[in-house]
Amino acid sequence: MCSSVAGASGVGDGVSNSKKTAGKSDRTTAGWTTIVNGDMWVDSDGKDVQAHGAGFLKVGDTWYMIGEDRSDMWHPDVNMYSSKDFVNWKFERKIISPDTHPALADGSRFIERPKLMYCKKTGKYVVWCHWEQGNYGASEAAVFYCDSVNGPYKFHWAGRPLGIKSRDCNVFVDDDGTAYFISTTNENQDLGLFKLSDDYLSAVSHTTLFAGDRREAPAIVRVGDTYFMLSSACTGWDPNQCKVAYSKSLTSGWSELSDVGNNIAFDTQAASVLKIPNKNGFSYLYVGDRWQDPDLPSSKTIVFPIEFKDGKCIFDYRRTFDMNWKTGEWKSSAPENVISKRGWKLRGYSSQETEAEQCEAYKAIDGDFKTMWHAKYSSPAPFPHYLEVDMGRVYDVSAFLCTPRSDKSSGGLIRGYKLEVSMDGIAWTEVSGGKWLPYFTKVGFDKTKARYFRFTAFSRDASIAEFDMIQ
Repeated sequence: MCSSVAGASGVGDGVSNSKKTAGKSDRTTAGWTTIVNGDMWVDSDGKDVQAHGAGFLKVGDTWYMIGEDRSDMWHPDVNMYSSKDFVNWKFERKIISPDTHPALADGSRFIERPKLMYCKKTGKYVVWCHWEQGNYGASEAAVFYCDSVNGPYKFHWAGRPLGIKSRDCNVFVDDDGTAYFISTTNENQDLGLFKLSDDYLSAVSHTTLFAGDRREAPAIVRVGDTYFMLSSACTGWDPNQCKVAYSKSLTSGWSELSDVGNNIAFDTQAASVLKIPNKNGFSYLYVGDRWQDPDLPSSKTIVFPIEFKDGKCIFDYRRTFDMNWKTGEWKSSAPENVISKRGWKLRGYSSQETEAEQCEAYKAIDGDFKTMWHAKYSSPAPFPHYLEVDMGRVYDVSAFLCTPRSDKSSGGLIRGYKLEVSMDGIAWTEVSGGKWLPYFTKVGFDKTKARYFRFTAFSRDASIAEFDMIQ
């Protein structure tokens, strides 16, 4: 990102009291792995995976991921993890730490968005990253290298590539082995594409792209003879509209930027696009950061399949999907144990919008993701907002899923919330709540019996495409 931390919005002092769902080997069956988005990844030692702004490299059948360790928010080391399935992660080591360079030890520099490449010519592994100081005035890059993928990396160089200010960044290695470093330049006004030397250790030429468009978080992938680039606007840590452009050449001929996904990129910002061979060509996986979820150390890594065709990127969010890492194929995940809504009845609601658009309260439980309930906004309506539902009989419940609206807008996005359940519709027990409802994420709680539930949104605006209870 290109600015300092913005505070998380919401109510209350705590975050969601959902259970942490690490998801280990039970999510891998017959070569297929279920990827579940929205949870904090956990390594084989049971610790949170800290690898934000991640870069990836596959060596043999193993994926290596490096990223920012934000457990110490403003002095991030660079951690490395390895996995064969994107579920079971092993912590390899801190590949860059205060021991690597005096400026990291004294706090005069920190690292953002480290990216990893392998140089076939030299047999060395090379890291490029954003090398910055507290006020983002340094605007530099840094380069590190190592003879082994998971060894401690050595410092090679730091500064402004070719004398040009450089911030938010990524790397790209073309099919012929030519490597590029791409970053925001000119005080975040432009993107700068830097061709690298044959050993990947220095920049040798520079091309300005998207001058004046204020793009950051660039991620390039080659599809056949066409290059696609995903990027975001510069809005600090807040999510914004992801856009795509394409070209037959990296240095010229780029198309106009066009929108993909919704207006907050499903609460993500691009980190990488992974290209995985399969029998029909390639699968492509988008990897993004869900920053400040709800704080910087708790930012999530989000992964879902995307497609490229005829100059367009099909960028549809999937909360879960199954991936076969041996064949390179993906498929939809099996349905979860969601309670049928056949006997559900709406008992009450705070308000509903029926003037500006037809967003009645019952549409939050109608089974149609294309419709939604929206609290009244065409004229002032009291808040907090709530929905109260009779499920028709008693169930054992252990989780819920609040699906946000599926159009291009994020209006009514809910953060502060409370979920209460009841056996008789009179006495209520809170089972989940906090200032931060994770975006489109299953939220677990201690299993309990309930016939009724009441969901409250502590915000001036609220919308829900579908609300599900899970056994």
